[in-house]
Amino acid sequence: MGLLVDGEWRDQWYDTTSTGGRFQRSVTSWRNWITPDGAAGPSGTGGFAAESGRYHLYVSYACPWAHRALIFRVLKGLEEHISYSAVHPVMREDGWTFATDFPAATGDTLFGLPFCATSICAPIPRPRAA
Repeated sequence: MGLLVDGEWRDQWYDTTSTGGRFQRSVTSWRNWITPDGAAGPSGTGGFAAESGRYHLYVSYACPWAHRALIFRVLKGLEEHISYSAVHPVMREDGWTFATDFPAATGDTLFGLPFCATSICAPIPRPRAA
């Protein structure tokens, strides 16, 4: 098991000694909104434009938050607009893998990378100007 620290995968786990053995999730630094025109959302934080094919989810069926995101995607009818990749549900020392030897694990359908941490840290391809 491990975690991503400053863009680098580390084979260690979260420090739970200071919290009496409890896992305490850190506050997310990604609080942006997807709005029709990319304007700031209710928090005033900058937004991103809602565009079909622009967004891709990386999920683990072992994660309840990811499971909720997939349910929401279906309930809102966004399957044609938001693609996803499902990792292998067992996290190893290199993190979530895109191994496909588990039913419903898809591999990285966007970049073909071996580990989820690799895709998170990968430079995002930008379209070239004409």
